[in-house]
Amino acid sequence: MSPITDYYVYYKVNADQINDYIPVVIAMQSDVYRLTGVRGRLKKKSGDDATWMEIYEGVHQRLLFEATLADCVSRFGIGKFQLEASVRKSEIFHDPLA
Repeated sequence: MSPITDYYVYYKVNADQINDYIPVVIAMQSDVYRLTGVRGRLKKKSGDDATWMEIYEGVHQRLLFEATLADCVSRFGIGKFQLEASVRKSEIFHDPLA
């Protein structure tokens, strides 16, 4: 049995696109939830309006989740909101005591 993992995905968003970005990323996270059962949350870095983070906790099936998330990011066009030099960076954590 693989450990339950949490995903923290962060990147920078064009300031002039934030109002368009928010409803799209929320819709994308709804689709991820529908397809995987993993509910996403959206956060903005304090003091840095460009840095945003998607949080997905309690992932049981990593391969399925990662493939689904990548597909949703592509289908919803999340990359078009990112700053040109920004890439999506993922940090994956698990509970070592579980």
